[in-house]
Formats: sequence, C-alpha cells, structure tokens
Amino acid sequence: MMKAVGLGPMPHGRSGRRAGAVAALGALIVVFALVCVAGQCAMVVVSGDVVQANPEFAPSRWVYAVAGILGVACVEAAMVPLWNLLTLVDRLDVFSGRAVRWVDAIIACAAVEAALVLFVTLYGGLAHAEYRDPASGAYVDVALGAPGVVLLGAVGLLLLAAFVLLMLVMRSLLAAAIAQHDELEAVI
Repeated sequence: MMKAVGLGPMPHGRSGRRAGAVAALGALIVVFALVCVAGQCAMVVVSGDVVQANPEFAPSRWVYAVAGILGVACVEAAMVPLWNLLTLVDRLDVFSGRAVRWVDAIIACAAVEAALVLFVTLYGGLAHAEYRDPASGAYVDVALGAPGVVLLGAVGLLLLAAFVLLMLVMRSLLAAAIAQHDELEAVI
C-alpha cells in the first residue's frame, strides 16, 4: 500500500512536527529573554554614555533608563504566558479554556507597555530643564526629549494598538473555537 506524502492519518509525523516547532519556539523564547536581560543592563550603560556626551540631558537619564528597563520587563513578562501557551499546545490542551487567561495576560502586558510608551512620548515632547552651559556660564532651557522620541513613541503606540487589537481578535476566535469544541464533545 502506497502512502502519499502529507496525506492520510499520520499522527506520529504531525506530533513530531508540533513537538519540534514547540521546542524551537521555546528555544527562541529563552534566547530572546537572555537578549532582553542584556539589553536592560546595556540601557544603564548607554544612558551614562549619552549623558557624558551631552551633559544637558543628565536630568532625563534615569527617566529614560528606567522606562526602557520597565518596557523590556513588560516584554519579558509576556514571555511567561507565551511559554504557557506553548505548553498547552504541546499537551494538546489548547481548548481547555486556560489558554484564554494566558492570552489575557499577554494583552495586559501589551497595555502596560503602551502606557510606558505613552509616558515616554509625553515626557519626550514636554519635559524641559535648565542647564548651565560651562563655556558661557549662562543657564539655558533645554528640551529633555527630542522630536525623534515623540515620533518613535507615536509609531510604537500605533504598533502596540494594532497588536492589542490583533490579540483581542485572536482571543475571540479562541473563545469561539473552545465553545465549538465543547459542543462537539457534548455531541460525541
């Protein structure tokens, strides 16, 4: 008997591919988490370098550094529910209803991230401080943000809004699939 590739019931092949995909995604999550931790450490060093090169930005150093560290922490926090969703996929337990809670957690992380981006955008557009120019001895009003910060913040907010909307649509599709799964189990 001949079997066509990809046709017919092949539970071992599919479960093997699923397990391989879950393992690969799990490895990517671990690598991404390590990169995030390194990025958080680098933010403190880079903010110091920026202040050293541009001392007028010293009052905003820790605001931007802490906001950046917290922003990356939101991404790291979102990796926990993502890992749990992968675990549910690996166990073939996506339709248990627990997946919806993990999707909600990802949406919450994105919402907190959006609040941080909004704060940085507003701070970047509105914050000012007095800076004493060592060359002239005069005090100068310095904008602590930059037009680039505001532009990047606006783009970031649009991307986060799109991501949250996408996740809300995916959540509703998951909830509908769970309801249909439960109905099919009741019929069977």
